[in-house]
Amino acid sequence: MGTKDTTQKRLEDYEDIFADISNVLLYDGEDVIKENELETVTAKDTYTVEQQIHEVERDVAKRWRHHSLHISLIGLENQTDPDYKMPLRVICYDGASYRAQLNAEESKKTYPVITLVLYMGTEKRWTAPKQLTDCFKYDERLGKFISNYKINVVELAWLSDEQIMKFKTEFRNFVELLRDTRLGRKPQYSPIQLKHVHELLQLMRVMSGNDEYEQLLNQTTNNLKQNKLKGDELTMKKIVSLGFDEARAEARAEAKAEEKFATVKRMLKRGKSSLADIAEDTDLPLDTIKKIQAEMQAV
Repeated sequence: MGTKDTTQKRLEDYEDIFADISNVLLYDGEDVIKENELETVTAKDTYTVEQQIHEVERDVAKRWRHHSLHISLIGLENQTDPDYKMPLRVICYDGASYRAQLNAEESKKTYPVITLVLYMGTEKRWTAPKQLTDCFKYDERLGKFISNYKINVVELAWLSDEQIMKFKTEFRNFVELLRDTRLGRKPQYSPIQLKHVHELLQLMRVMSGNDEYEQLLNQTTNNLKQNKLKGDELTMKKIVSLGFDEARAEARAEAKAEEKFATVKRMLKRGKSSLADIAEDTDLPLDTIKKIQAEMQAV
């Protein structure tokens, strides 16, 4: 169903999801950044070193336009393992963005660049450097001459319940999954209406390694086609509940079929009933009775 990197980007690249993440992490949940104020920009930036062109690529990047001004470019960098060189990576991303502003014709309209590193690990906290000076050893006497650069690492699985509740989109369901995985408990899904159910379930499947999310996706697709599920009913609670109901129904059907097969075998062993009578008594096709008889004789 796709790699972790690809599935993360697919969900976060939607303006409503990007705005929701940014509002919670930058504005404590206040609805400041509007999705219609976000502009998709290329995630790739280039820079030149010794006449060689190099390229850096962010995971997701948007420009926030407010009152027709460029306010900021917010880049999301996804990490599932602590990266010792993350400060170096971020300073390259941000530096390339500032270099683009420097080279732009309208160079007076500069704006800050904000990068958020979304750490999605659940087994251990972020242990890698969060500032440039932690990436290397140096003579302490030179410390005051070294320009430090701090990065913004958000440990999603360690956000408080109060913080998680501030997410207004289905990204809350994903953060809840990370939190509950960390705590080793069954996922506690919020009743958030889903707009991007396909991308959410793909991401949950890839990040958790649980194939049940793929089954839920297939069941949800079928239920929508068959009008068993309406668009305004699309919540994780609802589709999980329906999924469990269908799984139980399938289990009951399988148990009933196994019971019928056992009855057929008992009747065949007794040899007192014709194949037609057995088919009538068990409500199974005559061909099925003959197949079971052939399998028994072959043993």
